[in-house]
Amino acid sequence: MSYVTPGVVIMMALFGGGWNGMGIIFEMDNGVMDRFLVSPVSRVAIVAGRLIQMSILVVIQASLLLGLGLLMGARFDGGVVGLLVLLVSAVLVAVPFGALSNAMALVIRRTESVIGASNFILLPMTFLSPVFMATSLMPPWIRAVARFNPVAWSVEAARSAMSTSPDWRAIAIRITLLVMLSAFSAMVATRAFRSYQRSA
Repeated sequence: MSYVTPGVVIMMALFGGGWNGMGIIFEMDNGVMDRFLVSPVSRVAIVAGRLIQMSILVVIQASLLLGLGLLMGARFDGGVVGLLVLLVSAVLVAVPFGALSNAMALVIRRTESVIGASNFILLPMTFLSPVFMATSLMPPWIRAVARFNPVAWSVEAARSAMSTSPDWRAIAIRITLLVMLSAFSAMVATRAFRSYQRSA
């Protein structure tokens, strides 16, 4: 339980982010997005607002999963700091995939297509990461792919922070990579929103 719980938290955050674009399509279908377009609100703020709302939900859901893990016998040696790093890692894996999901929704505008594209990306990224299996047990080719997988960065940062001897340098590198990916993905989502505005 101590090993699996952080992986399940990260997986929950990943899929929460990856399905965030469904809300965009719902808003487009119900005319909410048209109201946003005629409002004097910054387009960056509209994208950021959705990502902040999603991040709050991720923290709440992650806290519930951690509580359930503790009830089932999980023990985390990293203490409060380790738990905070886990929550930050969960948010930083949800934000980039949430932003990219929003961008896909704004470009594709079809529920079925966004669902298919999301699953096509999220499922392989989950299984090509140490969510359920230790990196040392992976076949060499999966281990090589996992080095470039943001899901692996998040899981490894969280597990290291929650261990008895955290590698803070490795944690900082992975958190930095996730922050950079989040910033890039938010920029892509903002550009997709402006493209949608021009075509509306």
